[in-house]
Amino acid sequence: MASSVDMNKVIDVDWKFGVTASTSEQDKVGTSYLHLKITVENSEKQYKNVYLEMTLPQFYSFLHELEKAKASLDFLT
Repeated sequence: MASSVDMNKVIDVDWKFGVTASTSEQDKVGTSYLHLKITVENSEKQYKNVYLEMTLPQFYSFLHELEKAKASLDFLT
């Protein structure tokens, strides 16, 4: 049985860095965050925006996973 995987192509990445200045949760004041907008193109040539908000530790974990994926792809090519 043949199977296929739909792949999305990353077209653009836009990001904004921020620091929480005010909140009702005292322990959240001063924490950093990152907003990402990733524009992808699907197999039907349609664009879609994917929005993410991450803490800095989450972003560094995400970045580490992207670096591992890149290293695997570089190894295979």
